Amino acid sequence: MHTHSAPRAETPTTDGALPLIEMRQVTKRFGALVACDAIDLQVAAGALHAIMGENGAGKTTLMRMLYGYYAPDGGEIYLRGKRVQFRSPADAIAHHIGMVSQHYSIIPELSALDNLILGAEPTRVAGWLDRAAARARAEQLADALEFQPDWNRPAADLSVAARQKLEILKLLWRDAEILILDEPTAMLSPRDVDTLFEVLMRLKAQGRTILLVTHKLNEALRYADCVTVLRGGRKIADSPTAAVDAQTLTRWIIGEDANALIDTESAFPRAEVKPAPPQPSPQAGRETLLLRDLYVASDRGGWEVQSTVAPKPSGMRLTYVASERSGWGVQGLSLTVRAGEIVGIAGVDGSGQAELMEALAGLRPVARGEILLQGAPMHRWSTARRIQAGVRYLFDDRFRRMMAPQWSVLENAILGAQRDPDLQTLGWFKPRAVRQRAEQLVQRFQVKIPSLRAPIVQLSGGNQQRLVIARALHGNPRLLIAYAPTRGLDIRGAQATYEAIRAACQQGMAALVIAFDLDELMEHCDRIAVLFKGTIVQEFTREAFSREAIGAAMVGATLQEATV
Repeated sequence: MHTHSAPRAETPTTDGALPLIEMRQVTKRFGALVACDAIDLQVAAGALHAIMGENGAGKTTLMRMLYGYYAPDGGEIYLRGKRVQFRSPADAIAHHIGMVSQHYSIIPELSALDNLILGAEPTRVAGWLDRAAARARAEQLADALEFQPDWNRPAADLSVAARQKLEILKLLWRDAEILILDEPTAMLSPRDVDTLFEVLMRLKAQGRTILLVTHKLNEALRYADCVTVLRGGRKIADSPTAAVDAQTLTRWIIGEDANALIDTESAFPRAEVKPAPPQPSPQAGRETLLLRDLYVASDRGGWEVQSTVAPKPSGMRLTYVASERSGWGVQGLSLTVRAGEIVGIAGVDGSGQAELMEALAGLRPVARGEILLQGAPMHRWSTARRIQAGVRYLFDDRFRRMMAPQWSVLENAILGAQRDPDLQTLGWFKPRAVRQRAEQLVQRFQVKIPSLRAPIVQLSGGNQQRLVIARALHGNPRLLIAYAPTRGLDIRGAQATYEAIRAACQQGMAALVIAFDLDELMEHCDRIAVLFKGTIVQEFTREAFSREAIGAAMVGATLQEATV
């Protein structure tokens, strides 16, 4: 890492002060793809600065250059008036810059405390780890975030919101003064979003500078001091947020009439969301998925060995038990999803969403109850058999569940479809058919790629999500089970996703969507079932959709109780 005091033309901010961060004509290429094309960016000290744009606009790439993850192919970066060249994130961290990516860097098997201090451990004489000092400082820093986990428990036990706080805490542990947050609210419930921004505003009040990469207009307009919009790798606009409205910002982002793609009022919290009801499928009403009195143990259960009544050769069997400490992730859950309809599941994070999704995908055993696919006992099938039967899945974590990051776009386009007779004969792939399938998926969702042979990890998070959605909806699936399907998607991508799901439902598919964005569910679903403490406590038809009533059910209360 190098720091220079090279002469340059100073560029003051609007209030006359020199910017804390200045990126001048910064460029980054990946082969023939120009991800960032001569971008200028100025960020004032102590500001919350939003970076916005569609998927593939260059937002994350720009921030990764500031963090030292990528080296610019052109341009200069200045920090506190001095030119810097970061060769790695370690160089950026040494300059008090930290970044939380869309996919958390937490190691599930390590404790919350060990995740926090990893790589920056406090030591005593002779290099021994000082855990007492680490715990004391961790608790002191965590107090400012109103975050007090069980420091000795595995990080896998933390909710999504708690993991987000732990990631921010890791930056504070390393004395970060500049915090880069890439889509931090993509997987948070509305209540957790409010809590996160309360934390960020407190950190801002302490003098820290925050760069927020987001697709959400209401986050930028409500909390940011300034906004920078990128499109196609170029900067389109810079403005104080007080000087723009949702329609102008949307027009900058998508480059066309905002009214064609978004109701600008949806950028703000609404008391009621009742769009025109979708046209029913001609096959609506046929029961596709039935969950009957379902019980699934939580992550914090464990395997115990028990003797069988009639001993098998091994004399033992494995039984999954829900310990008193953890309880059930899903308990007594019953739900029906019919062909032609989109059923949403709303709930506060940690209500059993992850356990339900994994049970539906065959990744977690069902302790009791049934999962029936058109009357067949799907809970007894392998994941591969479920896919062959026409069930498609979209997981919240595409890196863990839906992608092979180092594989090419072409290879990822057929992941899970290896047994498709259209793509192979006697176990040998048909190259032309594989390429045509990949091209169809890329074109269907307008996935921006350098080439079909490029590793999928080179794509932006939003374009990765577009590809896996297109893959899931290819052909004529019988059932789609989606967990946070629009995570990381821009306005256009989110709309295209639900339009494609609705179109498939018009052809007879059934869809079960688990999401934390209540307005999203109310806009697109035919019914919403509320998940609370692992069970469905209430269902709402479209005619009865009410943000207040559904929100009350999400916390285990009636609307009357919530308003007392």
